[in-house]
Amino acid sequence: MFRITKGGVTVGMTENPNYIRQQENGCFALCPEPLASGIVFEGTIYHLMGRDALEGAETVLLEETDAGMEITKATETGGIMFVTMAEAGSIDDVTAAEHADFFSPWAYPVGYTKGNIRRYNGALYRCLSDHNSQADWTPDAAPSLWVGISDPAEEWPKWGQPVGAHDAYNAGAKVSHNGKHWMESVVRALDRMERRMGAKFREVFRSITVDNGCEF
Repeated sequence: MFRITKGGVTVGMTENPNYIRQQENGCFALCPEPLASGIVFEGTIYHLMGRDALEGAETVLLEETDAGMEITKATETGGIMFVTMAEAGSIDDVTAAEHADFFSPWAYPVGYTKGNIRRYNGALYRCLSDHNSQADWTPDAAPSLWVGISDPAEEWPKWGQPVGAHDAYNAGAKVSHNGKHWMESVVRALDRMERRMGAKFREVFRSITVDNGCEF
């Protein structure tokens, strides 16, 4: 693989450079690399640095490079751009969740900024406020610091107690809680009851089972 650069900027990549030289009649002809004074790339004639001059052609540097390394660099650059756009809000949460592997895993102690998106236990979370992470402030356990980004492939995502408008559920949202599937409104109502009743809640509702939020 060969990289073509002009003034430090990559013009393109090619596996088989088309080497050319200018004939006496002014026309260009393909030729072996040792005889070449330039190349043709995507229909444009370029002068090769250090070779005989080609009037009117821009000068480029042609250097051999490792194809695998270039692909890896391109993938890494694309991933960085994707994450940057997602954190800026230019990419929606559904699309971001479909490419979770692009995002760095949550870690501690790390200084996070509002809007950062990190991966934790296979799910994505968006930072809600600037903070320095701690071992017990994992994204799934710190709703005031992180909000989950839904995976569209997950029909019954794990329920989490909303703490504000940013993570409030839509009407009719489906969630999983304590190993069962619920409509979010039912979970919210039961959660309020459990907080009021304390340990007595589990005694009263020991036999409760819910399939779709309507049947007990």
